[in-house]
Amino acid sequence: MIWLTWRQHRMQLLAGLVLVGLTAVVFLPYGQSMRTAYSSDGVGACLARGTGGDHCQNVLTTFMNQFNDLANHLLSWFSPVPGLIGAIVGAGLLGREYEHGTWRLAWTQAVPRTRWLTAKLVLISAAITVVTLALSAVFGWFRSPMDQVSGRFAPGAFDLEGLSLTGYTLFAFALGVLAGLLIRRTVPAIVAAFVAFLAVRLPVEYGLRQHYQTPATRLLDPTGNHTMGPGSIPNTPGPRAWVLGQHLVDSSGHALSAVQNAQINQKMDSLNNPAAIDTYLRGIGLRLKVVYQPADRFWTFQIIEATLFIGLAATLLGIAIWSLHRRSA
Repeated sequence: MIWLTWRQHRMQLLAGLVLVGLTAVVFLPYGQSMRTAYSSDGVGACLARGTGGDHCQNVLTTFMNQFNDLANHLLSWFSPVPGLIGAIVGAGLLGREYEHGTWRLAWTQAVPRTRWLTAKLVLISAAITVVTLALSAVFGWFRSPMDQVSGRFAPGAFDLEGLSLTGYTLFAFALGVLAGLLIRRTVPAIVAAFVAFLAVRLPVEYGLRQHYQTPATRLLDPTGNHTMGPGSIPNTPGPRAWVLGQHLVDSSGHALSAVQNAQINQKMDSLNNPAAIDTYLRGIGLRLKVVYQPADRFWTFQIIEATLFIGLAATLLGIAIWSLHRRSA
């Protein structure tokens, strides 16, 4: 079975390795430029001692203006890659057998069809894991300097670095396998698998992910002066934290009413001066409540999300094996 699987799917594996190589060719030069600027412009030194002071603020602003859009835009082009790779590979596994009629030969040999499918699924899943982990390593190396400044919870970073990329691809692969078995046509199965992938993937990213752990909260100066620097004040969210929301609260920590917010906003508009606004907000006893996920939870969130999608993939593949065993050709 190993030799047969290699013969049938070697071009897909080679295509995956070529994708890794092309990704490295595209991303590594940009990554090297970011690393050079990070070192020569003193970004790392500013982060090490905190980002207070006009010089360090200017250094960080310049670095972000130069590379942030580049880093996010390049990675955004790769966001559909896990779903597409998984759906294409998975849908062709059974869909092509039905379309070409080769199931009649493959499933009437000495090897039972469920064993035939199980062996293929294990080997192809292993190959997908190798390719996606290599891609994650390239993406992580490319974005490493930006991660030190803005954190790894940004969608482009979280979705393509770490273990989540592997989980997404295996999930899309499982959807493709099941769709190919049920639809028996490759292209419609690819479309169905990719749509189903997005239907699960997007709600997880925009709704479920932030609730993997209870968010942390901090009360800061009312104008948020300390949110800019990692380590400016112990245990306050720095730029690498994932800020979920922030709003003004009174001295007891209670949220302001709509009427109070309107009155305060009107007063701040009339002041039109950051120092005066800060003095005014302090004078009436307001603080800024920040709700966030700390940066050091990145790997915990990666493990949770990867486990979620790998678990879904295993369930779908189990259903595909059971269905193939039960149905008559």
